[in-house]
Amino acid sequence: MAKAFIGMTMLNKDTKELIDYIKTLVIPGKLSGIIPEQFIQNPDFLELDAAIKSIQNSVKELKLAQENFELGFQMMNEAAIIITMEEGQLVAYNKAFADVIKIREEEILDENARVPDLYFELDKRVIEELKESGFCNGLEMEIAVNNENEAAIIGLVSSRVINMKGKPHVLIIIKDISERRRLEEEIKLLSITDKLTQVYNRIKIDEILERELERSERTERPFAIILVDIDSLKMVNETYGNQIGDTVIVEYAKIIKENVRSIDIVGRWNGEEFLILLPDTDKDGAIVLAEKLRVIIDDFNFTKVGKLTASFGIAEYKKDLLPANIVSRADLALNKAKDKGRNQIEIF
Repeated sequence: MAKAFIGMTMLNKDTKELIDYIKTLVIPGKLSGIIPEQFIQNPDFLELDAAIKSIQNSVKELKLAQENFELGFQMMNEAAIIITMEEGQLVAYNKAFADVIKIREEEILDENARVPDLYFELDKRVIEELKESGFCNGLEMEIAVNNENEAAIIGLVSSRVINMKGKPHVLIIIKDISERRRLEEEIKLLSITDKLTQVYNRIKIDEILERELERSERTERPFAIILVDIDSLKMVNETYGNQIGDTVIVEYAKIIKENVRSIDIVGRWNGEEFLILLPDTDKDGAIVLAEKLRVIIDDFNFTKVGKLTASFGIAEYKKDLLPANIVSRADLALNKAKDKGRNQIEIF
């Protein structure tokens, strides 16, 4: 037995008491000890004791801060996730995020899951900005939901770098602004659309006309317009009332919209006139379309009214021609068509 202790130094009583006291400070679950009497006046010990207690307090504060962060993270109204900075690995999400993507929770944190693969692509420029400044605010992006029957939402994304377990992570907060965007688009559409016919209004068609003329000037490509007038609309209003007159206007607009090319642009120019813009089209192409529309309208039975016709005025782009001038030319051609007995096509 004596040999077993050869070379070992036995701890004295003071050292044992010191170790036992320190254990009460650093080992969780240990009851706080009383400072051994022999160390009460020892400045080195008191400094060590203060340092240990300071570390303890820091650990407690850090733990409390972490608990508060986790609680706040889960209680946030906005969807939020945490990903690793380098790999984009999803490591945490809150309930709001799970609600947004509508997917079973056990599928969200798949060990191989990456945010770009799962829900949306975090722009590389954002990651670079995060690395440089530590935050990025105001980025708008589409976020696809898991359910194929659900439309993608529009999210306003704010990001900042946080430290987790000594490694940089990205906290991403996603505010759903889909409804706001929908309302904005609706307001925008109302501002450029004729309320009755749902084609472009005068302001918008005028703007597009100017742009198309500039494009033709620049590219030297042909461009033509057709001004369409509903024949006898005044008689319809007087005989059947304005409500039927409005129905007739809507039916005219529908016929025109359904029988032009996808690149052609239709707008309501005034009460009974529609303007059709024909990019990359010369006067011969415009005549073909006008005749097609004339025949369809002539064969159509309008609500309550029956048979009606339309007159057409065509003008072709000429170099340095202003928007007002090309419309004036089409209007002159239209008046000529009406003077000839209506249901006619005339070219300026």
